[in-house]
Amino acid sequence: MSVNTRKIALLDLDAFFASAEVLRDPSLKNRPFAVGGGGARGVVATCNYLAREFGVRSAMSGSHARRLCPHLHFVSPDHGYYRLLSRQVYAILQSVTDRIEPASIDEFYLDLSAVETHQGSATRIMEAVRADIRALGITGSAGISNQKMVAKIASDDNKPDGQRVVAPEQVVPYIASLPLKRIPGVGPKSLERLHDASLFTGADIQRSDIETVQSILGEKSGWLLYQRCLGNDPREIVTERVRKSVGVEETLSTDFTSLRQVEQFADQVLLPQLLKRLGVQRWQATHIKSQTVKLKFADFQQTTVSRTGSKASPSLFYQLVREAWERRKGRGVRLIGLSVALPDPDDQLQLELDLE
Repeated sequence: MSVNTRKIALLDLDAFFASAEVLRDPSLKNRPFAVGGGGARGVVATCNYLAREFGVRSAMSGSHARRLCPHLHFVSPDHGYYRLLSRQVYAILQSVTDRIEPASIDEFYLDLSAVETHQGSATRIMEAVRADIRALGITGSAGISNQKMVAKIASDDNKPDGQRVVAPEQVVPYIASLPLKRIPGVGPKSLERLHDASLFTGADIQRSDIETVQSILGEKSGWLLYQRCLGNDPREIVTERVRKSVGVEETLSTDFTSLRQVEQFADQVLLPQLLKRLGVQRWQATHIKSQTVKLKFADFQQTTVSRTGSKASPSLFYQLVREAWERRKGRGVRLIGLSVALPDPDDQLQLELDLE
């Protein structure tokens, strides 16, 4: 099937955790609230749109959120409840197509190319899907195009409870109009390098040449960004997910101020948890691509250190912990994470931005 004849949609459930809580407790509807922890160590997982008007955002500390919105109410997350509601949404999607790729608990890619209901109109199909979801008591926004990247970006254009269609002939001018920070995978560091080179929008990349972009971001990442901005994203909907990484992390009850504390916590808590999640008895039984340590400091800045390798190694984790620790600049550590990236059998076929 030609890429231009595909019909790809991305359904994004609006403020999903918050919407789920309102469904369970309607009294929350007209008050600003956040899902997460409001204490000294708490973090906002998500918040409703009333709270966002005060500047409250996901991943913000609970104490900072309270300063922005003193009357902010906090609700403890209930992930079992969210998974149950997500499965109800998934059942609605299955009544339309079996070509579904869950990107997360609240995001779903759909391939509607072969769907014949609603005269085969992806616009009408997604309007009907969103109406069915609305009947559950929550809402979703959708982006529709001939490719996954543009569908994902467009799903944000008419939030909440709206949708945006970008036809094949509109893809290139649509990307041209976007600030580069809206391209999935372009993070703060890459954005800074691009801005330093006077590249701010998709149009700037389109007018540039691939060698220039590669000189800024590196050969692989430059090529990927250049292809994306030209509208080239042939990725298919993947209905069977392959685990790409396995990790564990925990926010500490108090900040750690010594390397020994971090090493002991990794040894006694995180490494056993990671081994269990990998489902093996010995570290050497796991084939990997890389290992990563993440430290989040008291000021909520974080750093990651990674090394490639074919077998998981606890000793390498300790080395990475020490390297990450050297970057703390006197700050305490509030969160520690360990993870491994797993081999992807389709690695050479992926078109994934990894610019950081």
